[in-house]
Amino acid sequence: MTSLAALDDETLITKSRDGDEGAVRTLVTRHMDEAYRIAYRMVGHRAQAEDIAQDVLMKMLGYRQGWFSTASFHTWMRRAVINRGIDEYRKRRPSTTLDDAGELTSGDPTQEQQMMANEDESRIAAGVLALPDRQRAAITLCFYENMGLAEAAEVLKTSVGAVESLLHRAKATLRERLQGDTRPQDKPRASVASKVRTIA
Repeated sequence: MTSLAALDDETLITKSRDGDEGAVRTLVTRHMDEAYRIAYRMVGHRAQAEDIAQDVLMKMLGYRQGWFSTASFHTWMRRAVINRGIDEYRKRRPSTTLDDAGELTSGDPTQEQQMMANEDESRIAAGVLALPDRQRAAITLCFYENMGLAEAAEVLKTSVGAVESLLHRAKATLRERLQGDTRPQDKPRASVASKVRTIA
């Protein structure tokens, strides 16, 4: 017998409509981490990101009997998290500093290098959080989630050219802000510059 984990999303959706709660749990488990990562980059707050991810997934699956979409479940989930993140960020109007900034980075070559990497990540993440909503969404999908332009365009319900434009403007804004954050006596670290160049 094929395990639920081996089934694709659409098959699991069908099973969940038939009342298979195991299929529901499998879908939530499969997509929770990504939903949280996207939400975190959109709102910059760990607890709020967890709430958004859980709420979006559970609402989607709660409506599963009437869920018909031209997009895949995965695309629909990403879009819902992006939109909910934008709404919640506008309501909260937080500072541009992420709590637990750098928590999504990996690797620990040395303590000093890790501290520098975390500082770089914090500065870039705060800059991303301050971007206009659509630019922040494009950076989140294409840079942090490694989506291609076409896939990101489907999530954002726009064209590939529009995503390219969003990324170009976001990158220019980030570069300007990061350079503005550098004190005159400081030299911008190459690691920050290289990470910004990598974005978009």
